[in-house]
Amino acid sequence: MNTKSRYEVIAELEEKKRNLIIQKDGLEDKLNEMRRSLRNIKREAEDQEEEIELFIKNKQRQEETFDELIKSTEDSLKRFGELEKK
Repeated sequence: MNTKSRYEVIAELEEKKRNLIIQKDGLEDKLNEMRRSLRNIKREAEDQEEEIELFIKNKQRQEETFDELIKSTEDSLKRFGELEKK
């Protein structure tokens, strides 16, 4: 069995105390980091909401544009089909 001297026990307890103080002091920093992270997440959510709103505003116009492109493509296919018959 290994027996520690009084000085070794005191040194270990002092080291443990220092580590606990460092951990305690770091709690406020960790809390601030968590708050910053939450703010960033909220900003990202707000940005996403704005993108959705913009998409909704532009959706009708985009649908109309796609309808025109589809019709134009159908007309082109029809013309090519008629050319092949001749």
